[in-house]
Amino acid sequence: MSLRSKILGSACALALAALASPAFADGMTNFDGVFSGDYDHFDTNHGGGSGSDYGVSGSGAFGFGASNWAGEVDGGYHHSSGDGFDSDNWNIDGSVMYRGMWGRAGGVVGYTSVNGSGLDINATNYGGFAEWYAGHAFTVGVKGGGFNADHGLNGDYVGVALTGYVMPDFALRGAYDYAHLSHFGNENDWSAQGEWLVSERTPISIYAGYTNSRISGFGGSDTSNIWMVGIKYYCDNGPSTLVDRQRSGAATWGTSFDTTIAKF
Repeated sequence: MSLRSKILGSACALALAALASPAFADGMTNFDGVFSGDYDHFDTNHGGGSGSDYGVSGSGAFGFGASNWAGEVDGGYHHSSGDGFDSDNWNIDGSVMYRGMWGRAGGVVGYTSVNGSGLDINATNYGGFAEWYAGHAFTVGVKGGGFNADHGLNGDYVGVALTGYVMPDFALRGAYDYAHLSHFGNENDWSAQGEWLVSERTPISIYAGYTNSRISGFGGSDTSNIWMVGIKYYCDNGPSTLVDRQRSGAATWGTSFDTTIAKF
């Protein structure tokens, strides 16, 4: 692991620890946090092999006084391994958003570092997102932006998602994400995920999902099937449903820059 990655990881851990501290929460309003751990397994066609990815991530959102403006910090670490590769992935992101009864919208900037198996890639991403609360049972999300990385891996990305709350404590989400790497290729991801809040008084949820990822332009086309499971812990005030926790808490989907190319 490079010195740059170690510094980034330490900064990420310190930032999330500060966000979770009582002193920080007292200085801000409406503080909400979420921490998660997940495991992914993938298989790639055309001899691409298989592998796994596991890690932890955390997000903290906080209001700015009595206004509708809020900030958020996200960070995480994942380790990927498989046939012929082994890598570490660190990321940290910051965003500012406007929150209203209709939904929320904002801008985000982030940094990702991938090291291992001869790779040392660092990328900066920037963009925006919006979520519309289409009634109590549905949330519609959009996001998009660009990224600049080492070795000419620059490009842009867009994503759309629809979350339906089958019950107040059970959510199903379908999403499509597209990324274009200049002079290299494209990535198209279709995913589905379900999340269940075990108890409104015990803010722990479990989730599982599937992603079909197709990467083309690198001398051909490869498709990966990715299965994932995880657990989340919500840090907010008082008993609440999953729909309320997701809408009033951290905007983790909108603020994330999550492509299969960067992850594996």
